[in-house]
Amino acid sequence: MKRFRLHSLAAAMVALGGCASAPPSGTLEQQARFGGTTLADLESTDIVIEEQQLESASTQDALNSYRQAAELFDDPQRRAKTLRRMADLALASATEQDMQIAQQEDEQLEQKVDQLVYDNTMSQVNTTDDTERKLALLDLAGTMSPTLADEDVDYSTAIQLYQELLNSTNDANERAEAYYLLSKAYAMDGDLDKARSSLDSLVEQYPNSEWALESQFRRGEMLFSEGDYEYAEKAYADVIERGERNEFYNQALYKHGWSYYKLGEYERAQDSFFTLLDNLNGQAVLADNTSMESKLFGDTQRVVSLSFSNLNGAKSVKAWFARNGNRDYEPAIYRTLGDVYLNQERFRDAAETYDMFVQVYPDSRLAPEFSTLQIESYQKGGFPTLVLPAKEKFIDHYGVNSEYWNRHPDIRQQYVDLLKGHILDLAEYHHVLAQKSGKPADYQAPARWYKEYLDTPPVSANQGDVNHRYADVLFAANDYPAAIAQFERTAYGYPEHTTGGDAAFSGLVAYQKILDGELEPEQATLWRQQKIASAQKFGQHFPQHPQATNVLHNTAEDQLALGDVEGAVKTAGILVSRDPAPAPEMLRYGWATIANGEFDLGRFKVSELAYNKLLLLEVPPEKRAEYREKLALSIYRQGEQQRDQGNLDVAAATFLRVGEAVPEAAVRKNAEFDAATLFIQQQRSADAIPVLEAFRQRYPNDPLTDTIPDKLAVAYEQQGNYTAAAGELTLIAANHKGENDELARQAMWRAAEMQDRAEKPQASIALYEQYLQEWPQPYDFRSEAQFRLVELNRKTANSERETYWLKQLVTSYRDAGNNADDRVAWLAAYASFTLAEPNFQEFNRIKLEQPLKTSLAAKTTVMKTALADYQAVAQIGVAEYATAANYKIGEMYRVLARDLIKSERPNGMDELELEEYTMLLEDKALPYEDQAIDILIANANLVTDDIYDQWVKKSFTALAELIPGRYAKFEQVESYVDIIY
Repeated sequence: MKRFRLHSLAAAMVALGGCASAPPSGTLEQQARFGGTTLADLESTDIVIEEQQLESASTQDALNSYRQAAELFDDPQRRAKTLRRMADLALASATEQDMQIAQQEDEQLEQKVDQLVYDNTMSQVNTTDDTERKLALLDLAGTMSPTLADEDVDYSTAIQLYQELLNSTNDANERAEAYYLLSKAYAMDGDLDKARSSLDSLVEQYPNSEWALESQFRRGEMLFSEGDYEYAEKAYADVIERGERNEFYNQALYKHGWSYYKLGEYERAQDSFFTLLDNLNGQAVLADNTSMESKLFGDTQRVVSLSFSNLNGAKSVKAWFARNGNRDYEPAIYRTLGDVYLNQERFRDAAETYDMFVQVYPDSRLAPEFSTLQIESYQKGGFPTLVLPAKEKFIDHYGVNSEYWNRHPDIRQQYVDLLKGHILDLAEYHHVLAQKSGKPADYQAPARWYKEYLDTPPVSANQGDVNHRYADVLFAANDYPAAIAQFERTAYGYPEHTTGGDAAFSGLVAYQKILDGELEPEQATLWRQQKIASAQKFGQHFPQHPQATNVLHNTAEDQLALGDVEGAVKTAGILVSRDPAPAPEMLRYGWATIANGEFDLGRFKVSELAYNKLLLLEVPPEKRAEYREKLALSIYRQGEQQRDQGNLDVAAATFLRVGEAVPEAAVRKNAEFDAATLFIQQQRSADAIPVLEAFRQRYPNDPLTDTIPDKLAVAYEQQGNYTAAAGELTLIAANHKGENDELARQAMWRAAEMQDRAEKPQASIALYEQYLQEWPQPYDFRSEAQFRLVELNRKTANSERETYWLKQLVTSYRDAGNNADDRVAWLAAYASFTLAEPNFQEFNRIKLEQPLKTSLAAKTTVMKTALADYQAVAQIGVAEYATAANYKIGEMYRVLARDLIKSERPNGMDELELEEYTMLLEDKALPYEDQAIDILIANANLVTDDIYDQWVKKSFTALAELIPGRYAKFEQVESYVDIIY
């Protein structure tokens, strides 16, 4: 049940009742009669007030006193006042009982008795027409109400008394107050319709009474709660018209606006709401968020925003303030309207509202906050296509290049983190787009944003990473000079950046990109010098970087390109001195650079040392020959320096050291000839003779060696008498042997050729064997002679001698070493392959029978011999026979695996034993098959070197059987160019 607070007047009456002294016994009329006094005497009696201690009296006691007093008054006006006060006390008594329920637990029995009396008394009140009797009965009922439970109290007592008061008095104030209290009694009794009716009567009859203001407000509340907004508006309007100093003014404004809002008259509602906001604005109490005013202020802003949302949204807000002037709380209205839209999931409207504030107040200190709210609205609504433009707009408006940034340095810190976050988002977005398109021009967009991020203070924790990305996009945009600057800024400007070394290396790559372009010689020199300086800085700061050795290599190359041999030698010295040592190819490069550089600088003793270091490493054969030749030249140049300085003995010894160090060196003949010349100059004939004899034997075709033409042999040849020509050539060779060995050798060779032309195999065989006996070198003629002997013995069916000379062909190749030319190698490969074939055939012939151990041993023994022969063929490196040998090796492993699996099974095995035996054989065969596959694949892969002969083709065929899923299919192979930049 709704409870009203006790009205001040009623409370005063309760207090008065509490201070009145009740007579000892009987009514006042009885006391007066027994005392010999009359009512008239009471009026002339002097009242002396003596101070005394009063006992506390309840509201009910006061009510009893007033009942007794009412019996004494015949005057209607006095009786009306007494009745009003009795009604007040009846209401107060009923209220007072609400607070005494807990004390009634011990009075249950008395309450039941009183309830019976009370019910009987109230029944008589409702049936009698005699007012005096009714009041007396009510007085009796009132004496019992304090002992009754709340739900048993009948507020009709007060209601009837207030109604009788209204009927018995014409005093405007008393009647207005009676209507007010009657409404309260009805309300407490739950009859809200009659409560409002009483208030209606009050404001209609007594609009200017002191009770009219609150009554009108409560009428508005009742009408509003009933949904009668039209009449509620009028009631609130009346309260408002009574002035802003009344206690209901603000609440009336608030509910007045709400009434119009409910009626759909949003613009009229705004008038009340804004009046209320203006009234509350600036009050100190608003600082307390828990205060009623603060809550009312916030609620009003919200309903104002709701009204605007039902009009034209943010445009309506802008228009209202344009018409009515700015307010301190104007930003809050925009913000609240945006929040309303967000709650309604009208995300675009919310974003436009926040943006409208920025449009109206672009220079406001709150503008960054509202722009942020706009972006967040788009994000919440899932509008990525609107988020990025909004972020870009944010950056343009508040960024480091904006007027706003310059005008508001004091608030940058409030939004700079958001600003940099938006910049980075845009940079990364455009970066991804550029990566997808792959177009250099598209990288300009992320570059712009990365730059703005870096230009925006303060420095962020990820500044180095962003700078690195900025450099990357500049590189992708082909803006190499700018990329270099940013790579180096990243590498050396952020000591804590973990990928500084990578950035520095990328800068060097950008330098190379510039150098690879079309440059004038002067420009190329300038860029190369800058690259060298950058590389040296890289080495100082990032010596352990994975690319450090490559950088040293490239730096040395750049120094050599500029003609800075001294610098290149120093750089190479750093390269070979690294710990741990660089990769073999880098080590070779370093020592080669040092050796060649020192040679070019004329420091031949150091170059000799460097070439010796270089030759201790694994070096390709063609390079090894080159470096050995340079080693010989380094020694020879030292001999020349000693000779020029007059140290002839030292010079001669140094010249001879060339042959000792590098026997095959081309400069050896010059060195030994110069050594012999020095010996002669010094009259050291004993030393000169062996040198000269060795020279003639070693270099028979040299211009320094006398050569006598074999005219007679030529004549016989022209006559076709090849046998005679051969005889003459043999004689010439004998006569000049030791004196002109080359002439002798040539003569002997020509003699053998003449016998070939005479088609006398046995004579040819004899001369070739004599030639080989006397002239084991040069190796090319030696091998050709042995090859002719193979053919001649095959022709004469002497297989034993044929085999012998085949083996000698291989021996000659080995003896020749680095002096073996392509022909010598081919002949050796041919011989080795021919010699291996019988063992291959024997291998295929041997069957794996029981006992398996014996037959397998026999087969593998032959296989080992054949493998050694074929491996020797492959090692020679002649493609034609290397592919054949590889195929044969792979084939033997394949055949061995196959024969193992198909080998004869032991007798007496049951099915399980046979299965296990087969599995063992398969396990044993599998490694051989794998070996076959590996070798055949290696042979097949030679197609990448443009080698595709019958043996490579056979390798593919075999692989198709061994690995059908990979090789038993057709593929189209297209050539391609693999260029390393």
